[in-house]
Amino acid sequence: MAVPLLLVPAAATALYGIYKSVNGVMDQNKASNLNTDAKSMADAANERVDRQRKDTNAVLEDYGTRKLRAFNGVIADFIATFGRLKNVDVVNTPELEKLNLGDFSSVGLQGLKDDYALLKSSGLGLGSGLGGGAALAFGAYNGTMLLATASTGTAISSLGGVAATNATLAWLGGGSIAAGGGGMALGTMVLGAVAIGPALAIFGHIVGNKGEEALNNARSNLEMARTVRDQAEVLFKKLEAIARVSALANTTFSKVSSQLRRAVGDLGRVIDSHGENFQLFPADAREVVMRSVKFAQLLKAMIDTPILDKDGNLVLSTEKRIADIAPLAP
Repeated sequence: MAVPLLLVPAAATALYGIYKSVNGVMDQNKASNLNTDAKSMADAANERVDRQRKDTNAVLEDYGTRKLRAFNGVIADFIATFGRLKNVDVVNTPELEKLNLGDFSSVGLQGLKDDYALLKSSGLGLGSGLGGGAALAFGAYNGTMLLATASTGTAISSLGGVAATNATLAWLGGGSIAAGGGGMALGTMVLGAVAIGPALAIFGHIVGNKGEEALNNARSNLEMARTVRDQAEVLFKKLEAIARVSALANTTFSKVSSQLRRAVGDLGRVIDSHGENFQLFPADAREVVMRSVKFAQLLKAMIDTPILDKDGNLVLSTEKRIADIAPLAP
């Protein structure tokens, strides 16, 4: 029996509808899979960056805490002991000339005293603790950046809020990037984090559109996830470099501190034996003085060497500076 001609278009329409429905379901499944892949890729990138952020934060905080302990311990001891000497000539140690440390007895020593005085006036003197934000800032910045005086000559009153003024440090410490203020330069590292953040939000759901449109949107999401992954890799490497340089600084600072602690003990014994007039010291006693000055100079050089600049980027010259200092404190 012949099929009525009227039913042929209807059948074709039904078959096309079934075809579109099946394709729509397949596209929807593909879209779902692509979105899942995109979200997994972005989440993995974000988690990797976050782990390194925490590791970098911990290394910088540890370095900041170590510097504070040195100020409150061996540096204070050196200032007090060296300060007992009278008639001290300009003290230079030739092996430190390449570091351009200059005249320590009149310039460097005063700088160290000034740093220590400012540290005490900030509320972080002997017996004080160091909060996470301040420890992070103390590890990242050099003495000049952190322990500066205002134009009026008044010392900074607190280090606790320093990290909050720098978006990179705020982010490293787990705070909001917005804490740095919208008007300041955030640094490329934080800008990378800003770019990653909003992108992650789009991967938490299946796109509501149907079929082919959903598949196209999912493909777009996957491309965005790849961009997030690439940005995260750049950010990860920057964090890793900061952590590496900070760890090197921490190790070197610890060695110099230990050498200075022994040298200060020797200096105290020399003064007890020969008195306080440097002009009357024999050669071997003068050598003890020079040795204590050498390690105090090196420690001051470490304090004056920043890990990050004011915008939160790694100071590229720091690693070489530390590498020059390290062999002088075996």
